[in-house]
Amino acid sequence: MTLQPISQMPGTSLDELEQISNGMQEFMRAASAEARETALEAMKGSGVFQRLFPSRYQKETQELAVQTLRQFGAAKREFIEVFTRTQLEIARKRADALIATQGMHLQTQLARFAAERIQDLNETINAALERFMSQMAPQFDMIERFQNRPELYEPARRSLNHQIKVYFDSTSALLNGFNESLHKKVGSAQ
Repeated sequence: MTLQPISQMPGTSLDELEQISNGMQEFMRAASAEARETALEAMKGSGVFQRLFPSRYQKETQELAVQTLRQFGAAKREFIEVFTRTQLEIARKRADALIATQGMHLQTQLARFAAERIQDLNETINAALERFMSQMAPQFDMIERFQNRPELYEPARRSLNHQIKVYFDSTSALLNGFNESLHKKVGSAQ
């Protein structure tokens, strides 16, 4: 018996799958009880002689009982297969829902973590920039006094400009490293 999974039918919800599963369990229980009862009735006989030499009617009845048991067994196997696939689909849907919920939770935590790190980094960079500018301003004021002495003024000015370039290049490299690290963290969490 080949069936398309019930869960792939349009509009099949988890509740519907559970109802189908419960109904199948009840049917299997009823079919098993009925089959056992039929087999027991067919096997009942009176006396050793009748059991050793059953009449034609008894043989037919026993054969029908055996066929009925076989049919019930085959039907039960098919129902068990459908039931198992349904149970697996229920588990998959629940797992998907759990994963989606946990994924959203992890994304929220990651976003919060990233926002905190970005805020910390901004505060650190702004404080460092203010310190750097406070240190550089007096140096520029000092070399301005030596404008009339080019042999001192030009090298000092180049040196200060080089310090500024190194500072901003380093800050840029740190920001790029932070950005790459954050992207790797986000990529590994998904």
